[in-house]
Amino acid sequence: MSSFDVGVVLRWYKALEHDSGARAELRRAHNPTEVVFLPAYHRLYAMLEASNIDKEALASVAGLCAHVKENWGGGIVEQMAECKAGSKNPKISSLRFRKLLAIKDREDLYHTMIRIIRQLNGAVNVVDLAKTVYWWNEKTKKELAYAYYDNASTKK
Repeated sequence: MSSFDVGVVLRWYKALEHDSGARAELRRAHNPTEVVFLPAYHRLYAMLEASNIDKEALASVAGLCAHVKENWGGGIVEQMAECKAGSKNPKISSLRFRKLLAIKDREDLYHTMIRIIRQLNGAVNVVDLAKTVYWWNEKTKKELAYAYYDNASTKK
């Protein structure tokens, strides 16, 4: 059993908003391994106070949170399925979404999620992002697929 607490991640993210230097360092990290080399990651790890944390998953969460400019209120997958302004097409196309679901490697997930966060103009729900990335597995992917297509079909 993991002691991953998204409430702690949210508190860490809010503190990071006021530490532009640490946030910039995290954004410059090219992969989760480089995130591990940074003090901001270790602050988050220490805040979780658990030895059974998936450190690689946590590094991905920390690095990706640094790319979030605004903690958006809705779920990340609902936002992906939301139509672009003045269009019937979702912000994240069905093809790109299916490519996301096909990802098995955490480093590939990291790069793809950075692109998605940028496509969403940096406005992403931090808690939802953290849960999705930390618990990246087949169950998470199925839940994302149901939510994406349910939301995409109701928007048309």
